[in-house]
Amino acid sequence: DAQGGSALARGSRRDQSDDCIIETDLTMLIPNSYVSETAERLALYRRLDDIKDEHELQAFATEVKDRFGPIPHEVEELMEGIRLRWLGQRMGLEKMVLKNGDLRGTFIADQQHPFFSGDGFQAVLRAVQSQPKRYKVYEKSGKLKITVAAVKNLGEAKRALEIVVGVKESV
Repeated sequence: DAQGGSALARGSRRDQSDDCIIETDLTMLIPNSYVSETAERLALYRRLDDIKDEHELQAFATEVKDRFGPIPHEVEELMEGIRLRWLGQRMGLEKMVLKNGDLRGTFIADQQHPFFSGDGFQAVLRAVQSQPKRYKVYEKSGKLKITVAAVKNLGEAKRALEIVVGVKESV
């Protein structure tokens, strides 16, 4: 059913988490060799944290490339991490951990949150039902969690979550 997925893809601030923390063993940073001045790097991190959509992120990338030269892989991964965070927020995730080839997400702790009664959570459940070997939803320590198997990098994590939110079709 594409309706739930598209409703989640559209998203509504009321039906998503306020923020989503990402922990990973992958390198997501602005290298000293790319921006040597510490204050400048910190200012760029602050700006990145305030970016709210793809258009702003592309404008940031263009500006950084113009100022500092070709964007290194670590900065590309950092920007991919921001995109992943947005998807996590739309999915009602407070935290995602990408380590050892798996993506583990923790949903909003408040199970009375509007997200759980809306189309977004239904889209998550449909994705889990359609691909039970890849996606699992379970409860642990009173918190609802999701695991996505076989995720090696941020791009794969993003694509896996795009399937859930209805942005991409399943492969």
